Amino acid sequence: MAENLFLLPTTVLDQTLPVINEATPAPVPSRGEKITKACQAWLKKSPSRDTRSNYGRDIQQFLAFAGITGDQPEKLATVEPEQVSAWRDHLLSKELTNSTVRRKMTALRSLFSYLQTCRIADTNPAHGDLAAAPAVARDGKTVGLSPEDCRHLLNAPAIAVTRKLTDGTDEKIVLPVGIRDQAIFGVLAYTGCRVGELTRMKVASYKITGGHHVLEIYGKGGKERLVPLNPEAAERLEAWLDVAGIRDDFSGPLFRPTRASWGRDRQGFSAAPMTRRAVQKLVERYVRRLGLDRNVTVHSLRVTALTTAREHGSDIIDLQDFAGHADPRTTLTYIRSRDRLSKSPAYVLIY
Repeated sequence: MAENLFLLPTTVLDQTLPVINEATPAPVPSRGEKITKACQAWLKKSPSRDTRSNYGRDIQQFLAFAGITGDQPEKLATVEPEQVSAWRDHLLSKELTNSTVRRKMTALRSLFSYLQTCRIADTNPAHGDLAAAPAVARDGKTVGLSPEDCRHLLNAPAIAVTRKLTDGTDEKIVLPVGIRDQAIFGVLAYTGCRVGELTRMKVASYKITGGHHVLEIYGKGGKERLVPLNPEAAERLEAWLDVAGIRDDFSGPLFRPTRASWGRDRQGFSAAPMTRRAVQKLVERYVRRLGLDRNVTVHSLRVTALTTAREHGSDIIDLQDFAGHADPRTTLTYIRSRDRLSKSPAYVLIY
């Protein structure tokens, strides 16, 4: 994990502290030790392992670029805005997207803000007024699906096949893996959850309360939200629980990889959760099969859910809660203005 590879040394936190009695003055930590401790505290501030891992990796990349080694933590307090701007330009020269570079600069800005709060750094060299982050398009980069293409994707997994027997009759074979895939697409399209949230779901995350089928979703920063399930998604999930035989395995993962190509009943699936990469590859496979835009990803279903709900009149604050965003401005970046594109002047130009 990147958070464990944080470049600054952790000896200040990990070493066994000497026993100090009242007659022994407490040792005064050096500036480097203070910075090390503050950096570790900043990284651990988020309860999300994914956030800590990503932020740790981003900061580690900057420290390597700035030539700050693990035995020189005090140099972090001497970083100048020019170094941050040079790092930004270096990342852009490697053809990283603006949104990726902006995210990395946000991590760096957050760290220096924390060091300022701890009275360790005098200024924040990554502040936007000193080192501007690259602009990001208002609509974001993730491709959204049209309602028609989303329906095609929802219906793509086959839940049964028919084979011809030797006596000339047909036999219908249920495909548990297809039922699982339909349930996965149903949850993604109707809850707008993140792929990491999907893979963390337990069987116990699915509940029926007050007549509503709901999912308990644990999002970024350890935030929990209760999302009602559309009837179609609930029906798909019920079918998956039955065919997999995991309805009573409350502590087990909700979605599991197959042991074999089809997966036959509970024994056909692993007891481990699906990985994020496995879900991403699953979506990619169906996207290729349907001939959809190759830029469609698992995240496209989140964008599609928020965009479609907005077009049907959902309030932005309700959408913010639905998506698990801390700021409604973040939610707005997920809304694709399909109607605005349709009304573009490009379509009225005639030469």
